[in-house]
Amino acid sequence: MYSNRLEIKILCFFCALLHDIGKSDPAKEHSKTGAKIAKPILKRFGFDSTQIKDAVFLIENHLILVKTATRRDICDEETAVYMTNKIGKIRLLRMLYLLTVADSKATGPKSWNDWTQNLLKDLFLKTMGILKKGELASKKTRRLIHKKKNDVLKLLKEKWHENEINKQLESMSQRYLAYVPVQSIVDHINLYRNLGTRDFIWQISKESDSDIRTVSLCGKDKPGLYSKISGVFFLNGLDIVASQAYSLGEEHVLDIFKVNPPKDTIFEEEKWEKAENDLIHAISNDDFLNNALDKIPRMIRVSSGKIPEPNTIRIDNETSSFFTIIEVFTYDFPGLLFSITNALYRNHTNVKVAMVATKVDQVVDVFYVRSLENDAKIETEQKLAQIKNVILRSLPQITAKEVNNEKN
Repeated sequence: MYSNRLEIKILCFFCALLHDIGKSDPAKEHSKTGAKIAKPILKRFGFDSTQIKDAVFLIENHLILVKTATRRDICDEETAVYMTNKIGKIRLLRMLYLLTVADSKATGPKSWNDWTQNLLKDLFLKTMGILKKGELASKKTRRLIHKKKNDVLKLLKEKWHENEINKQLESMSQRYLAYVPVQSIVDHINLYRNLGTRDFIWQISKESDSDIRTVSLCGKDKPGLYSKISGVFFLNGLDIVASQAYSLGEEHVLDIFKVNPPKDTIFEEEKWEKAENDLIHAISNDDFLNNALDKIPRMIRVSSGKIPEPNTIRIDNETSSFFTIIEVFTYDFPGLLFSITNALYRNHTNVKVAMVATKVDQVVDVFYVRSLENDAKIETEQKLAQIKNVILRSLPQITAKEVNNEKN
């Protein structure tokens, strides 16, 4: 066991030193291989059985926090509960968080940025809260939601009748009410009230601590809406960092996008006006974005000093009770999100949440989806295989970039 903090620090240093020791064999999972290699090394350095057990766990799971934070919906209580059950101890969570931060920072800007940092910290705090209090997140969440509802009522009571506000709040999902700040909930309710007969209305705001833009879109729940938004953003050079989707009753949705601003910020307002007009046309005409599809490359060349890894699709039907989770491993190219989401839409699959992450030189896009046919998880093997094939066909072929050795 540990007699002081110095022993914990020393063990963390050893974990940082040994965490990637299993990378000598690229054909195997390096985390598990590394844990096996590290165990006898730790014994030789005199660590006791508890410390060795902790270190083996940390090395074997040194990617789990960052993978979960960037590839799973941390607004969903199930995500934090899953992490709690996986880690189990407060000391392990703390050490794992430190190891994750150090590893991500050392990897480079693709693995560590403001967005990754915020996601990782949020997941850490949610998991720590459950571990410390020994209760399921739902108990705390109910208290939090009740308080938020009262705060929203206070802020809106001068503009709307109390029964109208309560009706609106009741139509919102528990996941939304638990995660979204009070002032944002007020802004979204005002968006909904101002929607009128339009298909959508949006509000664009700048993040206070980064250059990211938040696009809050309230609109009618129409099939393929996410795909059309991503296509319009692609047409206008607006890169989606991440997004969340929430239901507002049976007929409306609230989509929240984190977006990089246009390169030319002097004409940013005009760019958003054009994007809004494009989305109006895209919603009314399924063929409007066909020209955007034509701009997506059919082949991309990768220069990474090794043979590029092939496009890979992984499907997770276990983590979430309500969504099928699709992970797409590929290399970045213009129109990536639109290419995948358009393929899903044409295959009668609705994207509810999308996340973007990196795996050193690869891109990992993660989608929480439901069937458009019955608004449920996709369970049949035939349909899941069909989705895999549709996505793979939508992606460009990956080839190694040839290096020309010119003689002087």
